[in-house]
Amino acid sequence: MRTRTIVTISLFFLIASPLSLWAQSTTVMAKSRIAAVTVFADRAQVTRESSVTLKPGSNLVVLENLPLLMAEDSLRAEGKGTGRARIAGITTTNVFLDRTREKRVRDLEDEIAALTRKVEAIDARRRGLASQKAFVESVRVGWAERISKQIGLGKPTAAELGEAAKFVGESVGKIEEQLYEAEATKKPLLERIAALKKELEQSRADSMREVRSVVVAIDADREMKFDLDLSYLVREASWEPAYDVRLAADGKDAELVYRARVWQRTGEDWPGVKLSLSTASPEVGGGAPELSPWHISFYEPPRPRPLTYLGSSKEMMAPARAEVLLGNAGRDNTLMDSFELALPVPAEVAQGQTSVLFQVAQPVDIPADGTRASSVIATGRVPVSAEYVTVPKLSPRVYLKSVVQNQTPYPLLAGEVSIFNDAVFVGKSNLKTVASGEEFDLYFGSDDQVKVTRVMTKLRKKGGLISSNSVTYHVSIELENFKQRNVNLSLLDQQPLPGNAEIKVRLDDAEPKPSETKEDGTLVWKVDLAPGEKKKVAYDLVIEYPKGRDLVGIE
Repeated sequence: MRTRTIVTISLFFLIASPLSLWAQSTTVMAKSRIAAVTVFADRAQVTRESSVTLKPGSNLVVLENLPLLMAEDSLRAEGKGTGRARIAGITTTNVFLDRTREKRVRDLEDEIAALTRKVEAIDARRRGLASQKAFVESVRVGWAERISKQIGLGKPTAAELGEAAKFVGESVGKIEEQLYEAEATKKPLLERIAALKKELEQSRADSMREVRSVVVAIDADREMKFDLDLSYLVREASWEPAYDVRLAADGKDAELVYRARVWQRTGEDWPGVKLSLSTASPEVGGGAPELSPWHISFYEPPRPRPLTYLGSSKEMMAPARAEVLLGNAGRDNTLMDSFELALPVPAEVAQGQTSVLFQVAQPVDIPADGTRASSVIATGRVPVSAEYVTVPKLSPRVYLKSVVQNQTPYPLLAGEVSIFNDAVFVGKSNLKTVASGEEFDLYFGSDDQVKVTRVMTKLRKKGGLISSNSVTYHVSIELENFKQRNVNLSLLDQQPLPGNAEIKVRLDDAEPKPSETKEDGTLVWKVDLAPGEKKKVAYDLVIEYPKGRDLVGIE
């Protein structure tokens, strides 16, 4: 039966007697792999697995090549073995690796050498073809001289001349074709070599890479197999939600696909990891902030400070030096305190009391170059209440607006939404954070089967007999439904808001009257259109203002 051991102490013991510990301990070089990663909004918790063989007594298990961005105070170690074991503590050291020995550098050098040999072979072939071409050219020139001498003697015959011309033409043509093919084959090889050399240059420019090694001290009562889990937090990792919302053909519900885009630049790749995505924010903390007393008083001008003799520069530096020395003297205690392990990620993250944890079903590969990996984390259907909305003053289109209710048990975090009306991609929008059960609006594009036209005409402008002028505009809006079903539509227009008490604005002869008039001047009509039905909304806009003044802001 395996016993699970969890580290709960700092390395005070390791620091207090390092020489005796290392002298009496067995050093175990462990190979580890990343088994699971939980990604938060601005960091990630990485869990590594390693299987080692422990000797009786004290063992120092060394895990190498860990990322520099690892937060030391977040390190946790736990494990289980075939016998009794106790994890005594953890320590870390920074190590510089010679990158010229890394596998990628060797692979680049080998690939460049192989491609260079191919280019050299092509060049050798081209030189051979060039020699053949020179030979054919020499034959052509020699024959031309010979023919010019013998042509007066009736030689060569026409047949012989034809054979000679055919030989020269075919030979030169074949050689030129082969030279062209060789050049065409060589060009992509040279481009690939140039790209590889650039990558190799970049790798060699940073010849020394700083990483961390972690040493886990484990006391074992006998020789045993031990499975060690090491977890730590790293920055430069994040995930962001993205959504697909696909409205059904009947407009009554929609398919919601919840996606996650994950990226990281932590310094280590995450190949085939079990990925979890959390909405928790570890940096915020688990408790509410506390208020400090808020004091107010009368303003007192600053009092001038008397000039004092500061003494020589040596006297000025002495206290500072004393303070620095004191700080260094007390640094050992601070260093020992820094090895105390931070609190684990709160259990409620996994339990969902204050956050949601999504566990991706399939293993995911996430490279350390910032490439975004996309995964589907949830799907479902949500109810939709659809209506049409038009603002003809700004756009001659009628838009399908849907009120969507989040009936999933989790919040929809702020992110980008790709919107589909049935199978047609409509566009993208941005979603604000929506709690479970909350409603939000989405527009599914315009519908060409519902038409709207708006005409605004200036009827008259007349001057008052005493002290006022007025201007009247007639607004006419026509709506027509070409669909085979009823359409519920919200028509939005507006009247101007007077910027002065002497300006009066009123709506006359509205047919029908607006369903709602908002404080910002928005006029709303609720219109029901049967299939093939046409309706008209009309009103007069009357503006009165003092005589001798000119209006600004009117159409």
